[in-house]
Amino acid sequence: MIFIIGGAYQGKKRYAAEKYGVKIIDGASADTEDIIGAECVSDFHEFIRRVIDSGQNPLEITGKIIRENPKIIIIMNEIGGGIVPVDKAERMWRERVGETGCYIAKCAERVERIICGTAVRIK
Repeated sequence: MIFIIGGAYQGKKRYAAEKYGVKIIDGASADTEDIIGAECVSDFHEFIRRVIDSGQNPLEITGKIIRENPKIIIIMNEIGGGIVPVDKAERMWRERVGETGCYIAKCAERVERIICGTAVRIK
């Protein structure tokens, strides 16, 4: 599994498409089964939001995705920096995204951070 992270609008999807030649589905709208069958999913942080909103545990769902699709490429925004939101639900979402990102990185064969369209290999 490959994990690609970086700030918003840093070229993560373009990088994945060019480097790995994969079809990318949108995690903001795809369901779990679509993601399990995908080569690559972008906006995984938004998928996590929908998982939380449905009352499910994002670590459990992410674990299922990784177990059933160990070759998937997951693209996720880094959202932990900046101003801490006043809204409790937004803070909880950020925390869950961070926890899930740590889990994905631990499971991944390769972790790449994209900055200005350029990859920096972390793992």
